[in-house]
Amino acid sequence: MPIPIADLHCDTAIGLAAGRRLDDPGLQVNLPAMAEAGIGLQVFGCYIPPAVPEGRRFDFASRLLDGLDRELDAFAGHIAVCLSSQDVLDAREDGRIAAVLAVENGDAIENDLGKLERLYARGVRLMTLVHSRSNAWVVSSADKAPAFDGLTRFGEEVVAAMNKLGMIVDVSHAHDEAVRKVLSLSCRPVVASHSCSRAINPVPRNISDELSKGIAAGGGLVGVNIYPGFLDAGYRKESEKAGDLFERLGREEERAGADPAAHFALLRELAVQFHRAMENTPVPLDRYLEHIYRLIDLMGDEHVAFGSDFDGIPDLPSGVTDCRGLRAVQRRLAEAEMPRDTIEKVCWTNFLRVFREACG
Repeated sequence: MPIPIADLHCDTAIGLAAGRRLDDPGLQVNLPAMAEAGIGLQVFGCYIPPAVPEGRRFDFASRLLDGLDRELDAFAGHIAVCLSSQDVLDAREDGRIAAVLAVENGDAIENDLGKLERLYARGVRLMTLVHSRSNAWVVSSADKAPAFDGLTRFGEEVVAAMNKLGMIVDVSHAHDEAVRKVLSLSCRPVVASHSCSRAINPVPRNISDELSKGIAAGGGLVGVNIYPGFLDAGYRKESEKAGDLFERLGREEERAGADPAAHFALLRELAVQFHRAMENTPVPLDRYLEHIYRLIDLMGDEHVAFGSDFDGIPDLPSGVTDCRGLRAVQRRLAEAEMPRDTIEKVCWTNFLRVFREACG
């Protein structure tokens, strides 16, 4: 029987809020491709661009959740929102894909724990604390001159509140010192939902060996990102000649304001331009497997998963066009004679365990 796949992060929600449909083949995560790939669980991240004006960020997150609700309701025979690990098992029993709702960027709560509680009430079960720009309470990995030491007192309160509610704390994009503090505070497993190994590609956005071990020690996971710029040091170096994509994105996002459709159009435009600039610097899918093996050797096979970042990255490894690439990864792991129980952990059961321990 094929092993289902759990993917810890995609950015498809912003496309849905912009009017795309969940069965649209122009999205990297779409229902026909998910069925072909054997996706059994997809975490849908609602990305809040740091450039969204203050005072409008919670509303922006709500609009993305509205778009997800609309599409998940429209295709309820194929996919179901899951609030607990039992819901996931029930969805699988019904032959449906499990959808877990997430928010990417703690800006969404606007420094208000009441808004965190409202997101939980709407079904959000994972939150990425920060993105490419530090917020008022947690430092981003992109911050070269942090104003404070990783996490403020309010940041500590957010972690405690997420633990109490039953919401997974996600440290992808967070500064090393912020991750250390989260690991020291959290009483539930922590994830880096869409990151790679810094030992293979030494960029701040990737996870260090030290922090990977800390995540594993707390029972958490690293979901491996499929973006070539995080996978391959040579690609990253070559891409810098075209200018820093994320700095450029930040500048362009200022123009998009609080309009999800404008942000989605911008992401698509930059992806086309960036892919064209990098088409002569291919990265093989085997590089993705290298990060998986490295993290398994370091953390153990119970602490590694997939965290694609589909629909949120400007380029993909050679031969990958959408979420079906994860099934190709699974096949290659089998061809490399990885034990079936390890493949099952990485592809499926590791996230189910963390979801159960963190959310019930």
